[in-house]
Amino acid sequence: MRFSLISDLDPDQSIDRAERGLHYGDGIFETMLLRDGEIPLWAQHYQRLQQSAARLGIPCPEQDWLQAQLEPYLELQQNLVIKLILTRGNGGRGLVLPEPLVPSVILIKYPYKNIFKQSVRAYFSEITLPKNPKLAGLKHLNRLDYVLATQALNQQQDFDEALLLNADGYVVESIVHNVFFVLNQVICTPDLKHCGVDGVMRQLVLKSLMERGKTVKIGDFRQQDILAASECFLCNSVQGIRPMTRLDQQEYPIGPVTEELQTLFNATPD
Repeated sequence: MRFSLISDLDPDQSIDRAERGLHYGDGIFETMLLRDGEIPLWAQHYQRLQQSAARLGIPCPEQDWLQAQLEPYLELQQNLVIKLILTRGNGGRGLVLPEPLVPSVILIKYPYKNIFKQSVRAYFSEITLPKNPKLAGLKHLNRLDYVLATQALNQQQDFDEALLLNADGYVVESIVHNVFFVLNQVICTPDLKHCGVDGVMRQLVLKSLMERGKTVKIGDFRQQDILAASECFLCNSVQGIRPMTRLDQQEYPIGPVTEELQTLFNATPD
């Protein structure tokens, strides 16, 4: 299978105007931390990329091939954020699939800002996420709901994140994090069967909690559930575990579950 590579390390490359990722959001992506010359969670990111591509019917490159394309970024010896985008490629009149199919792999680097352990002040956004089980869990390129939520967040002076509900009023996630909270000594996180992103760090946190025999509930939770929690934290693979110390007017302490998970997962790059 042939793939078209576009890397921001090559200034002469450009994206084709017929790129389906541009026209239809026909693709998926991974946002990865590059630290000390390696991507710490590369295996987990590749596994999710592969699984997501299979669900959308997009061929996925072999892991060794992608690793080779990432090598020039690793050789920079910088702490960076790398975005890996995989699309169905160029062409296809309207929504007709291109023939032959040559998927695009796009690599982009961003500066890394260390905000490990910084607490989060959040509020409930008025933007709701539509229910679509076929796309639930995927980190796909259709992010307009999150763009609107970010625009609204930028108008807020007292908050730096927003929690998103689905159309039925259940908590899903924040704009760029998955959500966990402790309620009656049970560690809870929203079920993502209808919408939301099943983050790499979320998967690792759940695995760690279950392996250590913690009581975990994955389910449907409303605003009042999380407001009644004894502690809350957010997570993603770039920012690690971040305590949520405020939600609307409710304040939370940084609790023992959050601190334990920070110790496990928050290696702090320079």
